[in-house]
Amino acid sequence: MTIREAEAIPFEPQDLRGGRLLVLAPHPDDEVIGCGGLVALHLREGRPVHVVVATDGAQAGDGAQREAESRTALALLGDATIEFLRFPDRELENAAELDARLAAVLRQQKPDLIAVPSPLEIHPDHIALSRAFCDLIARDPSLFADLAVAHVAFYEVSAPIRPNALVDITAVAETKYTAIDAHASQAAIRNYTSYARGLNVWRAMTLPTEVAFAEAYWTTQLPLLRTTPFSALREAMGPQRIDVVHEPLPVSVVVRTKDRLALLAEAVASIRATGYPAEIVVVNDGGTRPDVQDVTLIQHDASLGRSEAANAGVRAAKNVYVAFLDDDDLFYPEHLSTLSNAARGSSAAAWYSDAVSAFIEGESRQLMRIYARDFDRELLLVDNYIPLPTLLFRRADFLDVGGFDPAFDLFEDWDFLIRLAQRGDFIRVPRITCEVRQIKNSGSIVAANPEGSPAFRKAQLQVWRKHAALMGENVFANVFESEKRRTVAIEGELVEARGARSRTELEVARLERDKQSLIAQIGALSERINETMMRISHLEGANAEIRGALDGANHERYAAIARISEVEKAFAVNEAARNDIQRAMTETERTNQALYAEVARLQSLLDTIFKSRTWKLHSIVERVKGR
Repeated sequence: MTIREAEAIPFEPQDLRGGRLLVLAPHPDDEVIGCGGLVALHLREGRPVHVVVATDGAQAGDGAQREAESRTALALLGDATIEFLRFPDRELENAAELDARLAAVLRQQKPDLIAVPSPLEIHPDHIALSRAFCDLIARDPSLFADLAVAHVAFYEVSAPIRPNALVDITAVAETKYTAIDAHASQAAIRNYTSYARGLNVWRAMTLPTEVAFAEAYWTTQLPLLRTTPFSALREAMGPQRIDVVHEPLPVSVVVRTKDRLALLAEAVASIRATGYPAEIVVVNDGGTRPDVQDVTLIQHDASLGRSEAANAGVRAAKNVYVAFLDDDDLFYPEHLSTLSNAARGSSAAAWYSDAVSAFIEGESRQLMRIYARDFDRELLLVDNYIPLPTLLFRRADFLDVGGFDPAFDLFEDWDFLIRLAQRGDFIRVPRITCEVRQIKNSGSIVAANPEGSPAFRKAQLQVWRKHAALMGENVFANVFESEKRRTVAIEGELVEARGARSRTELEVARLERDKQSLIAQIGALSERINETMMRISHLEGANAEIRGALDGANHERYAAIARISEVEKAFAVNEAARNDIQRAMTETERTNQALYAEVARLQSLLDTIFKSRTWKLHSIVERVKGR
């Protein structure tokens, strides 16, 4: 199979959130190892989480201690509630009350996101819980209606899956690993924290670099589980795994065909896809000889009819058990192993599973789950509700009751089932394992004579007349009353579903109004944001101008500071010169004052001399001398 890279693994983390998260865990600790990050994210956001632990885990420790460890671990993640079903460890596949307990939990919790172990898990309890959940959803229409809006997230513990959703748990990863460490009894056995950390790191490999840890999930809408076989889920999540099964019962599969070579090839391929070592007996009832390898081929040169073709196939079969598959129907991979496991050690007359009815026209393929009824011998007398491809029976019983009546070419299987049911009960395995197809223009006698047609009614009356002795006067009344009760119950569930749908539609309408109001508010807010952005843009322009002016002013400021610095330097020089001049002037002043004082002294001396007699005589003498 070739797929695009983007389909092989997600490259972006997914916001996997639910309003109410329900976690189904096989053992105490699987809830934190497998999806502890998802739980922590929900609890951190105030979303309710309810955890259901199916087994007591006593095979790997004390049950009471393990429960206490689970409570402690969940408390580390947040305020979650937890419920313990306490089924014996490693015996979940045989737990008779598991379906009822799960149904009660689902109805009570009404989750819109359900975390379930993947079908690829290795431990038998993990597989049993996954299968039990899927089978419960597939066969319980009322439960299906209650949970029609839910999503299912299959998680990995012991076996990696091919995910379609990776959840970024980086923000809560260390909290998750602390919670795993809280399971001290298990940490003493294996380092589950290291395993989980390594897996979560590996899961982040394709995600953006800021995602350090991630959890992997395969998600689907719950309604799709209604018509999806377990094998198809396995194929979607990864390579086909190998089941450990008992020694297979010897089974032969009889295929009737006539001139539908392409459909025959599909039918035989579906038998081989089961991997079951069954003998394939192809009865070609008068058509072109098919080229089919490794089968027992019975060729009728002329058509002997559907009944004789079936009888010839069973007579040629070599094995103890026989199944039928018409050339326009399909087995799913689990079909033969499921029925053989049910038949092993059982004394029932036959075993049958549930089937999907497919209406095919060209490329259009519509699935309807309509074949899923518990065995009711009286109802079988009135209506055929068990398609032949769903059935496994003993070859000897088929031959003992006379096989198919050649008088019937329509409802030959119904006539046979009525006779076979007189030998014992039929055991129903409530699991989808095959597909009954009605292909337009394929030449099918069933499709050519639908319910309500004259041929259909004629064949129906033919069956009733043949078995009139078994029917008695109360059979139709009993069946009518039973079907009436069933119809009333279905109508009641339908009324409740319609009421819930009406409430949902009203809520959706209210949410749509709120959505439109929010859209209008967002629009107005967007306009305000745009206006604000424009104002910010203008302000940024003005700010740029102001910054330019400030840069210019700063440039001038720095220049002025430089000039001031030069002036200050010049001033300092001038100040020094001024101080020198001042000191010189002070010194000159002192010198002048000293000179003035000396002149005054000398003047005084002269005055004294001039006033003295001696000076006068001297003057006379000088004049006499002619001086």
